[in-house]
Amino acid sequence: MAEGEERRLEAYLAHRQRLLRLAYRHLGSVGEAEDVVQDAWIRFQASPEPLDAGRFLSRIVTNLCLDRLKSARARRETYVGPWLPEPLIEKAGIVDPEVGETALDISFGVMRALERLSPLERAVLFLHDLFDMPFHEIADTLQRSPAACRKMATRARSALAASGQRFRPSAGDVDRFQQSFMQTLASGDLEPFKRLLADEVEFVSDGGGKVTAALQVVRGADKVARLLYGLAQKQLEHRVASSELARINDLPGLVIALDGQLDQTMSLELDENGLIAGIYVVRNPDKLAHIRFQPEADLGSVASPVSAGSDSTG
Repeated sequence: MAEGEERRLEAYLAHRQRLLRLAYRHLGSVGEAEDVVQDAWIRFQASPEPLDAGRFLSRIVTNLCLDRLKSARARRETYVGPWLPEPLIEKAGIVDPEVGETALDISFGVMRALERLSPLERAVLFLHDLFDMPFHEIADTLQRSPAACRKMATRARSALAASGQRFRPSAGDVDRFQQSFMQTLASGDLEPFKRLLADEVEFVSDGGGKVTAALQVVRGADKVARLLYGLAQKQLEHRVASSELARINDLPGLVIALDGQLDQTMSLELDENGLIAGIYVVRNPDKLAHIRFQPEADLGSVASPVSAGSDSTG
């Protein structure tokens, strides 16, 4: 390999993980993000060697993502029920050195807030906050004026701030949630479990019209607790549930199986008081296809909440 080619490959590999997160934040798909970053490498190879490889690659990835989002927009408009990104799964205990950087946050609450922005607003926000790209370079990348890019960045930050701040749970928080729910299933008493939930807790379940899932976001501690209790009793009857703690979008969460078959992922977010403010469940089998490990911890025939909804599909 020639010296220039080796230098180019090293530069690409040094930025690859950050580029994957950039693409994932745009697209919400693990597979599509990988495809985009691979396409970016092909274009990078065919381009003159840039002064700043990170910025140059980020511009390539951004434009590739914007092209893909043109067709994705039509799919999102016809999506059945709430949309959540594909869960990005890693074994519990693995820590990415990039985790904790606000500009790279891929938690479900943040991803849902980003989905409310236009593709161009997201692009401006990511390029400026993630790669420290000045607005005149962003304007050149997106074919917009620097003033327009500044306005889009301001609107994007305001929209994210208005969505409300959520906090990261620990593995202990996830265990406390699961153990409390198991006790509720055994006793039928919802009150101890409800005390873990914030008054305005949100339950978001993504089945994509492929499997049973709530067609609306369910809000409120009483409604969420009753929904989870009723559905778990109904769906876990004569079935064996198992779960495994995993890192899901950089936060501790659960991968859950029924009768040995992967059924869903579950993620939590907390409020400032340490109460559960968000519960995010992905059941759409298309979004679970990339998960390569199965839960092993046996929870018995009635043990763990299974997402769905009283208004169901499939």
